[in-house]
Amino acid sequence: MAQKTKTTRKRKPNYSKRARRLQREMLYSFLLLIGVIVLLARFHSSPAHYKLVVYQEDGEADTIQYYTSFKTAKREMMKLIEQGKFNPAVLDEQEQIMAIRYGIVNFRTKTCGENTSYVNAHNQKNGYTNGCYGADGAYLETDDKGEKVKFKQSGAVGWVKRSDIEIYNYFDQTKVKSVNHYTIEDGAIIHNGTTDLSKNEYPTVISLGKTKTAFQDQRLYSYDGHYFYSAYSQMIDDYRNDTYENSVNNKEPHFNYYQYLSHRAKTSYVSKDINAYITNILGFVAKPSGYPCAKQESQLYDEGYSFIDAQNTYGVNALMMLSLAINESGFGKSQIAIEKNNLFGHAAYDHAPDANANGYKDVAAGIATHASLFLNQGYLNPCDQSDPDDTGSAAACFNRSGNRYLGGYFGDKESGMNVSYASDPYWGEKAAQYYRTMDGYLGGKDETRYTLKILQNKPKTPCYAQPDTSSKTLFYTPPTENYAVVILGEVNGETIDGNSVWYKIQSDAVLTNARNAVVTAPKNYNHNSDVIYLPAAYFQSSE
Repeated sequence: MAQKTKTTRKRKPNYSKRARRLQREMLYSFLLLIGVIVLLARFHSSPAHYKLVVYQEDGEADTIQYYTSFKTAKREMMKLIEQGKFNPAVLDEQEQIMAIRYGIVNFRTKTCGENTSYVNAHNQKNGYTNGCYGADGAYLETDDKGEKVKFKQSGAVGWVKRSDIEIYNYFDQTKVKSVNHYTIEDGAIIHNGTTDLSKNEYPTVISLGKTKTAFQDQRLYSYDGHYFYSAYSQMIDDYRNDTYENSVNNKEPHFNYYQYLSHRAKTSYVSKDINAYITNILGFVAKPSGYPCAKQESQLYDEGYSFIDAQNTYGVNALMMLSLAINESGFGKSQIAIEKNNLFGHAAYDHAPDANANGYKDVAAGIATHASLFLNQGYLNPCDQSDPDDTGSAAACFNRSGNRYLGGYFGDKESGMNVSYASDPYWGEKAAQYYRTMDGYLGGKDETRYTLKILQNKPKTPCYAQPDTSSKTLFYTPPTENYAVVILGEVNGETIDGNSVWYKIQSDAVLTNARNAVVTAPKNYNHNSDVIYLPAAYFQSSE
């Protein structure tokens, strides 16, 4: 008979009730800790943490609420604006402003050799600016993703990457010590521009000419040079509402004559007048022997004939070309001007201007190339970038990629040559001021010679061969908010909006002999036959 094996059963520990309770509490605490860690991980993996605040006039900020969604925070900010709160804003985790009611955009965030790109909000054309020439823009809006910022600078309304700029509270005097503004001196509008918001300095001082409006304020605000405001906040509110109703000159926008005069308007002066100005007023009596040059030396010396010859051949204003040359070459003394005979900064890109700039056999060749290639075939040509054998049809030209035609005048960042020619947002104002100064010394013959009209808020308007909408459409005005033209006279034509008056206009484009198309690769210009017609009813009054 088999012997039974005796087994022993292991007893469970005899824990007390208190010990079991402690075990449960420890388990619950552990699970709670795990839950907190999970929540924190989820919170920190979200895109950002946003804070809604309201800035007071003294700069202090009252915190209203926190959000994990910028879109939600922005929506609540807009509600506070509708309630009349002074200056609500949304901040990110680093306390940087992402959206605000009264803000200013700082473009001075890069080296001077780096430009900042943007997309024009009206026509989706690419643009660029440089904070070392114009540090500030009016802040308008941030998109719902918090990635792009809407601004206004030098007439252009654009969208820029938020990572390329900074947004400041306009009333924060620790960061905003200078701001783009205007003063009135002897009846003229003076632009005082900043290149560094952190400094109370205004290195850019430009006259925009006489004004018809009797401004009462000593300090005015504008980011287009057309409509001026007594208060920055009033300007921002109008910009957001897409109106100029509260500007002090809402019935008569100002347009700087020399800045909006077409290159097709010939100067009254001749070569001896230009040479006399260069020698007697500027004091240049010789060509440079090398770079750097002596005080009395300049590449401008004795080039009056070259400018007038280019005007006569290609139909481009000699004094406008000289003004541009002075602005780009530092009065003909820059290294590029001396070593490459390049007065106009052709291909002198900001990141490496000396290395990239075009070179010419002599100064006269550079002037002729500027007039023929860059102006006649380029910036003044609605069919810019078209093939020479293209028909020059209006629609085909308008849609050409890279077309630089936005008006035949210096302009600003919304229209004219300044849009594509220079990163300096106030390049057009500066070149225009040189023209104004020269004309003043030479007798003021050009100042009242031409009548200008501004086509406002009518982009892509057909330009007709005759004063009748059934006549040939030669080309379209560019997709800009403002378009300046030189009026040659008035004629009767088709009645538009109860008005039978049409304007005869100096065409920027070179037209075929039959006046039925644009010459896509023009050589010469005929001031008598190269004309277009637009209804007077399309134009608003302006200074």
